[in-house]
Amino acid sequence: MSDLLKAAQRSLNIDSVNLRQSTILVGDEVDPPLIDRSATVVQSFRNVSKIKITTLTDDKDNEVWDYRYLYAAGMRLIFESDLEENVSLENFIPLFEVAAIFEAKYFSKRELSKEESKEFASSSVGYHVWPYWREHVHSSCTKVGLNPVLEVPFYFMPCNDKNEDESKN
Repeated sequence: MSDLLKAAQRSLNIDSVNLRQSTILVGDEVDPPLIDRSATVVQSFRNVSKIKITTLTDDKDNEVWDYRYLYAAGMRLIFESDLEENVSLENFIPLFEVAAIFEAKYFSKRELSKEESKEFASSSVGYHVWPYWREHVHSSCTKVGLNPVLEVPFYFMPCNDKNEDESKN
C-alpha cells in the first residue's frame, strides 16, 4: 500500500453511501424468466466518475473537509453471439442492464493532496460502495424476474504492481 493511500485512509472518515442515480432496462420483447442463460455473457464497468470537495466549519470554528466521490457501476446481460458479431453499440439494446451512481461521503480534519485523493478514489471508494452495488443488482434482478440473478463478484482491492514488487525485495 502506498504512503499516499495510507495517509488518505488515516484522514478520511466515511459518513454515508447513497444512491444518486439508477437505471434498469429490460430489452424489448424480453421475458427475463425465459432467457436462455447458457447463450449469454455479462459485461460490467466500475469507476469513480467525479470527486467533489467542500470546506466546512464545525461548531468550534475548525475547518473540516467534505469529500464526495461519485462511483459509477453497471452490468448488462447480452447474447454471446452479439459480442462475437461486434454489434454496433449505437442502437444496441441488451437483454438486461442495471447501472447506478453512488455518492460516498467522507469527512477529514485536513485537506488531502490531489494525489492522496486520487489514490483513495482508485483504491478504497469502490470497497465502501461495493456492498450497496451488490444489493442493488440483486434486488433489481429480482424485481424484473431475472432468475438466477446476475452474480456480482466480491470486491478485490486493486494492487499497485510497483509497490508489490518493492515489498518483495
